[in-house]
Amino acid sequence: MKLIFFIMLSFSMNLSIFAKETIVKDFDGDGKFDKISINFETKRIDFLLSSSDYKKESSLVFENLNKETSIEETRKGFKLVNRIGDVLFTSYFKYNRQSQKLELSAIKRSIVSEDFTKENGESTYFTSTKEFIAKWNSLDKSSNKVIALPILKTKINLDVVTLNDFNDTFLNKFNQQSLAFYKEELSKQK
Repeated sequence: MKLIFFIMLSFSMNLSIFAKETIVKDFDGDGKFDKISINFETKRIDFLLSSSDYKKESSLVFENLNKETSIEETRKGFKLVNRIGDVLFTSYFKYNRQSQKLELSAIKRSIVSEDFTKENGESTYFTSTKEFIAKWNSLDKSSNKVIALPILKTKINLDVVTLNDFNDTFLNKFNQQSLAFYKEELSKQK
């Protein structure tokens, strides 16, 4: 009995470690399992889809893919969580039946500043609606209190991004776009 318990415990621990780097799920909706995994050696996201006869495909190479980067299953696909510096990016992907590709469906960017002297908050972009939504906090210099900036909702037009064409270059572009919006909103507060 103890041996069975030990084997089950060992197996479940291995699955929880493995789950941060690999997901096996039917992404393309054909009833067959597909596989997404982080390859830390090549710094790519590798994937095998049954609809592509399990031909190995990969993302572009990431310059910043730290060991804490993880992938997690979502209801309709998966999310990739990657920290670059002090910014946490969560990129959501799902399968598009028309293009037969895994496509970015949303991206969330979160940044926390302890002293509120720089950007603090989050911004999200939804590809289906082209909507950019941001919620930021800032330090009011006159009262020296933390204030919530008005929620920013605007439309932006980013190109459709497939997993094959995705890496931290896209994340850095999104970061620059968010930072530009933040600085513009901050300038309105003066």
